[in-house]
Amino acid sequence: MSLREQKKEQTRQALIAAAERLFDEQGYEGTTVEQIAAAANVSTRTFFTYFRHKADVLYHNSTESVEAALRVIASRAPDESPTQLLARAFDRLLQDNWEMGMYAGLIGHALTLPIASPKASIERSNARLERLAAALVEVCPEEVDRVGSYAMVGAAIGAVSAAVGAALGEERTDEEALEAGRCACRRALAGFDQSWEAGSGDDDGRSPGP
Repeated sequence: MSLREQKKEQTRQALIAAAERLFDEQGYEGTTVEQIAAAANVSTRTFFTYFRHKADVLYHNSTESVEAALRVIASRAPDESPTQLLARAFDRLLQDNWEMGMYAGLIGHALTLPIASPKASIERSNARLERLAAALVEVCPEEVDRVGSYAMVGAAIGAVSAAVGAALGEERTDEEALEAGRCACRRALAGFDQSWEAGSGDDDGRSPGP
């Protein structure tokens, strides 16, 4: 990374850190772009060089997290089932989001802060679901079809988001909320394994639809 690129990344990280601190102190709605820029010692114009909207700061790490999950899926072990593989990918997503900050949420969903644009949130979520589902079909073509893959990824996203949200709402520790998300993911995906074992899939033996 060149010196210029290093400085740009430092500015981006400063904006993210300032935004997260202000969101925590005064809430998402009560924080303005001007305040974020001032806290990071840059101009408002500079903020818009890095982010199009205030809401984009909430999703600053979601792209990196999804890329990491995609690499996990691509690294499938020979004896690893699709559900085991997807659970491992979600473990990586959870861990990455925790390490980078909960404000970014899971797969584009902010868990602790309101979303300024529901439409934008849905678009981000759909894009990430599409990429994860497509990657799963690519590495497990004989076991999972497109419909089944979407069902699995969607079930995992819903279970993780609900479990982590509930844990945080009960004021559990971050570690407890993280574990709740992991357990919920595996419980949701276990249903697909049971369906396959019961022979309820399609005639070609691939995963059942929703």
